[in-house]
Amino acid sequence: MDAPRPFPVSPPDSAWLRMEDPTNPMTITGVIGLGAELPLDALRRFVSERLVRFDRFRMRIEGVGSSRPRWVADERFDLGHHVTEASLPAPGGKEGLEALVSELMSTPLSFAHSPWTFHLVHDVDHGDGTRGSAVVVRVHHVIGDGIALMHVLIHAVDEYADSEGSTDTASPAAETRPSSPKQASPWRRAGGGVASLGHLLTMRPDSDTVFKGRTSPVKRAAWTGPIPLDTVRAIGEAMGAKINDVLMSSAAGAIRRYLLALGEPVEGVTVRMATPFNVRPLARAHELGNSFGLVFVALPVGEATADARLRVTKERMDAVKQTEEPAVVYAILQTIGRAPMWAHRFVVDLFQQKASGVLTNVPGPQEPLHIEGAPITTLMFWVPQAGDIGLGISILSLDGTVRVGITSDAALVEDPAVLAQAFEEEFAALREAFGGPPAGASA
Repeated sequence: MDAPRPFPVSPPDSAWLRMEDPTNPMTITGVIGLGAELPLDALRRFVSERLVRFDRFRMRIEGVGSSRPRWVADERFDLGHHVTEASLPAPGGKEGLEALVSELMSTPLSFAHSPWTFHLVHDVDHGDGTRGSAVVVRVHHVIGDGIALMHVLIHAVDEYADSEGSTDTASPAAETRPSSPKQASPWRRAGGGVASLGHLLTMRPDSDTVFKGRTSPVKRAAWTGPIPLDTVRAIGEAMGAKINDVLMSSAAGAIRRYLLALGEPVEGVTVRMATPFNVRPLARAHELGNSFGLVFVALPVGEATADARLRVTKERMDAVKQTEEPAVVYAILQTIGRAPMWAHRFVVDLFQQKASGVLTNVPGPQEPLHIEGAPITTLMFWVPQAGDIGLGISILSLDGTVRVGITSDAALVEDPAVLAQAFEEEFAALREAFGGPPAGASA
């Protein structure tokens, strides 16, 4: 395999690179749970043959912290540095895996090499009736966003691996990715962009809840059990809502439950989530890098019932889809990737004032998948947060189920498993309100 040629870090990628901070590393962390044991040599073969064909996985960044960083070949590239084994902390199982994920996501990746690692652990009881290996994956945001990295994973698994190494075909999951804003005429885009920028700048800061405060280097991770996707869809259809609306309203209810349990007020409280919105055309689904804007959605934590929270969430998401806010934020990210650091810090400060967390939804494949013959039974990931934002909610679907990952800063939310449980309780309330089937049953 020829050494990749150097190329500049794009402005949007540079924006995320410059957000790297000791208290909030810009690392996407994921877990791939397997229903069988996967030997280390098999995982290294998988990575060698199916992942490092993407050039960025064999490149490092030269000039980190400068105004013109660039990707260059990692002359000391060694797969043994990137793919290693790890021990599962006590008490093992899902709880031990959550502890390992928390430890790794609290540790910044090195820029001396390509910024990604795979940690393989064995004999994991996944808590859903399956047992086998698990892989904790860490990839720096500068390599790519969730849509791009999902494409890489899908094209690497046994079912879709291309023996010729082609990377220019669309992902099997691309047709179900989050929709981009509707295309508008240039005049409408210009006018809408000005209005969206004005709205963003004049938006009131979030309420001073337990989710706001100074972050620390210590992160915590948790995730829910599997939620039947058919049930989510049935609830949405009952309200004329999208799957994403149902899941976002469940997040609103989880946060409401968490605040009430702490004796915190919820009436009149604003808790916004910075939500990524894909701006990458389908034809470019294969490209690594970052191609998304953000929308700032206020979760209706003040609404007293689950069905009211869903109704308001749908209304707010429908309104956001008619704006140019994602494109405006993407343009801002392009600009600050090359702007002086004071301008970059201004934007990060602006974002953390307007939002209490990051919420992202990445649709995954809806069929069984395997890595080196081992079935993938769990797929989960956690998004990084910028500045002093200390809460992340990640939604990922796989083969008819949905899981929700919660990452939190230990200084703000010590145990994100409480929020994960609150999410499950809120979804159960929605299911009951709309007459859905019990947990674990098909709709």
